[in-house]
Amino acid sequence: MLTMSMLCFGAMAQNNMTYEDESVIGDAYASNGDTARVIIRCHDSMPLTFSSRVDGGPVEPFRVTKEGSYNLYDFHFPTDSYDDELRLLSRRVLVVFAKDHNNLEIKLPLVSKQCVKLRIWDPDDNKLNSPYIRFRNEAFEEYKNMNYQKARQLFVQAGSMSDADQAEAVKNVNMVDSVIYFRQLADKAFEEAKFMDAYKYYNNVLSLNNDDSYALDKKQESTNHYRSICDIAYQKAEYLFSEKQYEEARAQYQIMVDEKCYENFPIYSTVEGRLNFIDDIIKSRKSHATVITYEWRKDTPLGLHIGKYKDHKWGGFFQFDLNTKIFEMSRSNAKFGDKPEANISFGWTVKLVKPLWLFFGPGATAKMYHGMFADGKYPGDDYAADKLEKYKKDYLDPKELSSEDYLKKVNSSFAISPVIGFLVKYSYFAVRVTYQYRFSLKKELEDFMGKSYLSFGVGLAF
Repeated sequence: MLTMSMLCFGAMAQNNMTYEDESVIGDAYASNGDTARVIIRCHDSMPLTFSSRVDGGPVEPFRVTKEGSYNLYDFHFPTDSYDDELRLLSRRVLVVFAKDHNNLEIKLPLVSKQCVKLRIWDPDDNKLNSPYIRFRNEAFEEYKNMNYQKARQLFVQAGSMSDADQAEAVKNVNMVDSVIYFRQLADKAFEEAKFMDAYKYYNNVLSLNNDDSYALDKKQESTNHYRSICDIAYQKAEYLFSEKQYEEARAQYQIMVDEKCYENFPIYSTVEGRLNFIDDIIKSRKSHATVITYEWRKDTPLGLHIGKYKDHKWGGFFQFDLNTKIFEMSRSNAKFGDKPEANISFGWTVKLVKPLWLFFGPGATAKMYHGMFADGKYPGDDYAADKLEKYKKDYLDPKELSSEDYLKKVNSSFAISPVIGFLVKYSYFAVRVTYQYRFSLKKELEDFMGKSYLSFGVGLAF
């Protein structure tokens, strides 16, 4: 009898649990496969554990979070199926365990992408049925349904109860105040077409209440508007850039910078590079950095130079010179004494002090001469048409003098020709002086090639 009494007492000591469905029409779970989501809310004074007959024993939530004094148990479950008569096969029964409570069994017929929200509580728990808890729970219901002003009133009212948890009450009021504040900022930003800011503020709202469907919709709208602004600006900017309308293109790229498009969408990663390129061109135009000059040098009076002479950065230049004998040689009209010559050079430019720039760089020279020379014989600086008889005697190959073509043979000589010089630039005008030194690749041709030359240039800066 004593044993039976103790067993009955133990059975009577167990409390019951009950639950209600808090799901809202429109709740859904965005999943890739055939899965559903179940969220169970229960006061943290009653920790829960779970098992499922279908899933083969104990099941663990993939996440447990806090909402005030409540625990939120978050589950992902495979969904159920339908039989041939389209009847749902309700196979899953979730068994809920809590200390000093009878087990609670919940049937869960789930379909793909469904989101089920349940609240579990002890109906006989006086603490949970206290005035503070009642008002607080009502406040959370209003909060979940986006009735924030009403929720705030109830949170404040809950905090005024004699059994209130003051720290929690203050935290809840601050939470709903934050949602109201971010909602107002988001709506204002959206009305002013500041869609990136609106997106961030609506995201803040959702971080505090992920059931706020209004904020979710407006966040998506903000994203669409924001992306549209970026797309339009990018297309205009790229077209203007391709047409070399750099000022107009820069204005469109600047819109993307102001909207932070390229920071949030990787497709626009070229924007920063484009702006740097355009700024460089605009500065170059304002400072007339591009210089083109006509160059004159002894023996090569036809010369052209183009270069960048920037105010704050290094630039580069390219120059070539030649004489008219090159054209005669190409038509086979050149004759003994002619010296077809061409020079090419390139290098770097840097400002010394306005309006003076320094330039320097490597170069090369090609210089030709005619005649069948004897072995070890090369022309000197006296190579000229009036010296033909002397060259026949002292330089040309005597075995070839009887040939009709002994003077038509073209011989080449080459030199490495570094240059250095100065440019003076004022407004749209520029003058240039260049010193060229020549290292002949054949020592015997040093006199023929010459060792150093000066050239002079004049032209435009724009």
